[in-house]
Amino acid sequence: MSPRPLPAVQLAQLRARRRNIVVGVLALIALGGVAAAASSYNPEPRAADTDTARSHKEPSDAPAGTDHALPKRTIVAPERVAGYQLMTDQEAAPYAMPTAKPPVRYKRWFYDSVLDGEPDGVLAIDTVEWDPELAAQKRRDSLTQELRNFFAGVKAREVTSFPAGPSGGRLSCGYTNTEHGEATVCAWSDAATFGFLALADVARLGDAAPIAVAFRTAAERPS
Repeated sequence: MSPRPLPAVQLAQLRARRRNIVVGVLALIALGGVAAAASSYNPEPRAADTDTARSHKEPSDAPAGTDHALPKRTIVAPERVAGYQLMTDQEAAPYAMPTAKPPVRYKRWFYDSVLDGEPDGVLAIDTVEWDPELAAQKRRDSLTQELRNFFAGVKAREVTSFPAGPSGGRLSCGYTNTEHGEATVCAWSDAATFGFLALADVARLGDAAPIAVAFRTAAERPS
């Protein structure tokens, strides 16, 4: 026996809730920025000094004086990945944040998993190629510190590390609360990029992590 469809009013409420959660995560990032999380001394290499090609190994120190050749990648918004469909600019326009000062550093795209015209997730990626502030951050902080600062900024809890996938670097996922409910947020970092995926329709961190890897792999393409 198939489940009964939800009443129209209840369905509209669930759609609005998912939309507001996604927008709420972006608001947290816009208001809180990236916090400088307090931590003890960390002997890891700076993010800019890590080997992004080794996804199955820990980042390692590079030989002194090495000129790091960053991997050549093209950042694109995948049309469809892991069951999520890219929303058009027109569909996503109502959910875009007002013009920020300073301007938003990330390139950002909204995704719909049930094709009801409401966002269920948002993908955002920043790279050193277009963001000198990120380049300076990676010359200063380790991958662990970058992720710690990001999750402190969105006041995340239960932050857990997961395999970063073929692109290497580090990946972690955690939960963050908005005024409208809980979101699952995954973020990754390597020598040249920092990105995150916020989902309003995935409850388990272990389910969100491979979705984040799929998004990252599809969006950060070798060129």
